[in-house]
Amino acid sequence: MYLFSYFRTESEALHLALSEDGFAFDAVNGNRAILEAGPNARTMRDPFIIQGSDGRYHLLATDDWNGVSILHAVSEDLIAWSEPQTIPVMEKYLGTRNCWAPEAFRGRDGRFWLIWSSTIGGDLPEGTRDHRIWSCVTEDFVTFSESKLFFDPGYNVIDATVVPHGDAYLMAFKDERGENRVGTDYKAIRTAMALKPDGPFESISDLATPGLVEGPTIFRKDGLWVMLYDHFMDHHYGASLSEDGRSWQVSEVEVSLPEGPRHGSVLEIEDQVAFGLKDHFG
Repeated sequence: MYLFSYFRTESEALHLALSEDGFAFDAVNGNRAILEAGPNARTMRDPFIIQGSDGRYHLLATDDWNGVSILHAVSEDLIAWSEPQTIPVMEKYLGTRNCWAPEAFRGRDGRFWLIWSSTIGGDLPEGTRDHRIWSCVTEDFVTFSESKLFFDPGYNVIDATVVPHGDAYLMAFKDERGENRVGTDYKAIRTAMALKPDGPFESISDLATPGLVEGPTIFRKDGLWVMLYDHFMDHHYGASLSEDGRSWQVSEVEVSLPEGPRHGSVLEIEDQVAFGLKDHFG
């Protein structure tokens, strides 16, 4: 079963949906929030869930539009969650303007890489963003290494997601250059590959999706790579398919999601866990 985690413009909190085929998702809890940001956080945008080495589920999310921390919560069953806490991943970097869209992936050595996009102000005008992808490493989601620059192609990038790809690692990210208008040259997804979890990520592709999309998430289905992405201007989701993770074609199958999803991520979970969610929330 496939689990889709997302937030809504009207509800910056954790929402969940389930699917058997990875394209048609039904909302859990009537499209109402599963978990709110709580007193220790400002918001909960861009929720991402990964299963840890101990079987527990770890939620990462954007804590604030402007800040130096990311949000973290833990669950045994995706139903009951710990109180969300902040991880000050960019606290030591003066001038940090934001920590957006945190995700994580597991390296072949068992450690987890947390990745997110940040702008460090420097001489940039107020309100200007020029993001790069940053990272830290953890084995237990309790202690974290010092944050380091993870990916810098020389231009503005956000929304990175990484998945193991055979003996390598496949990354998709949004080329954030351009303008939020039809016909802009960028504002779409590219991919890159690396032999090690910390890179370097190279062989950057041409734009792999239609324009004006963000928040890519990648998973395997029936021997193919599936990439879902948010058409953030038109308020709907699209999908592209690939056999090798490099050449992508827009899927003819429409993506069906609950009303109003924003920046979602997909995790494949055991059926019994999905049934537990359904039984609890209806």
